[in-house]
Amino acid sequence: MLAQSEIDALLSGAIEMDQKNGGERVNLADMMGQPGERSKTDSDGNKTVQTYNFWSPARFSKEQMRAVELVHEDLSERLTTSLPTFLRTNVRPRLVHMEQGRFSDFIKDFPQNTLFHLISLAPLPGHMVLTMSSNVSYLILEQRLGGKIEGRFTERALTEIDQSLLRGLVEHMLGDMKVAWSKVVSLEPSLEDSTINQHWVQMMMGNERVLLLTLEINIQGVAGTMSIFIPFNTLKPITSVLNPHIWIAGRKEQQQDPVARQVAIQTMMKAVIPIKVILGHADITLKDLMNLQVGDVIELDKNIDSPIVVQVANKKQFYARIGRARKRLGIQITGVYRENHHESL
Repeated sequence: MLAQSEIDALLSGAIEMDQKNGGERVNLADMMGQPGERSKTDSDGNKTVQTYNFWSPARFSKEQMRAVELVHEDLSERLTTSLPTFLRTNVRPRLVHMEQGRFSDFIKDFPQNTLFHLISLAPLPGHMVLTMSSNVSYLILEQRLGGKIEGRFTERALTEIDQSLLRGLVEHMLGDMKVAWSKVVSLEPSLEDSTINQHWVQMMMGNERVLLLTLEINIQGVAGTMSIFIPFNTLKPITSVLNPHIWIAGRKEQQQDPVARQVAIQTMMKAVIPIKVILGHADITLKDLMNLQVGDVIELDKNIDSPIVVQVANKKQFYARIGRARKRLGIQITGVYRENHHESL
């Protein structure tokens, strides 16, 4: 058994051994390290240590995976209701599989003609990726273009029109995604890009660890899949609330502070708002305007007994009657302004 000093020397690379064939001496620390995981050195040749947080590793926990699973089970139920109205045929999505791994490993299994949709989940960083299997994509295109779904399709390259139609379907699903996530966090999903260029998608996603969720989609007896890739770094800011208990209980709404609310109301009460009283309107010719003199009278379109309009912040709000208040002109509010309607107070 090694002493503690020998263990420290071994890990620091201070112990070396001779090879049996008389070759160069071998550092035991390098032999124990896996390829690509050897100690790094700085500019002075000193070894540096790469930190690793065992409390927060770059992977999804079981509770986080369960929470994401619940979100997408709810999404599947919502899509079962909303997609038939968009495609005008019965569609039944169902979450059937989920696993985590490197995105670069998953993308190898997709054919070259696969259309990838990059979706941002503001305010979270990064993008999630959504894609559908070829048979489902072609059946959706046939349905949207007025064709007949027969369960057969010919493999072909997706045209610009095809990609635009499939983008429309994804944009239709964004509202359901927002509602499904609302029990955990408030998100604003938006479709950033759609492309068949796998190299571009690989460059955008890098070698991140992602959570793959596979939804089975059944369209008139034809089964296909929809795959959703969510990077760990995208959900990392909300890992503290990403658990099944919060999803089941619902996201807690922000509590109102009564003191702050009262201060805000008092501050608003001090705001100055302009009020204008419209006495009436008149149309005159440019000739009459040029000939106006002191003492001339311009006849307005209002009768002396007609209510006048009061504008608050340049918006019509009330009807009023003009009169005198002490030694000044004033108005008396007589009704709430409505288009073509006079409601008395």
